[in-house]
Amino acid sequence: MQTHLVPLIAAVESAATEASHISKWWYGGFALVVLILLLVVTVVMGKGRPHS
Repeated sequence: MQTHLVPLIAAVESAATEASHISKWWYGGFALVVLILLLVVTVVMGKGRPHS
């Protein structure tokens, strides 16, 4: 399992150093948009379904 995780961690670290010039506000905004989309999908998919 470590043979699969170590290259992934190395790739994430290198991508993080390359993207360090991007503002943290962009990451927060992106996370907020994703959470809102998930909430909307949850509400839309929940309509018409019986709740136990």
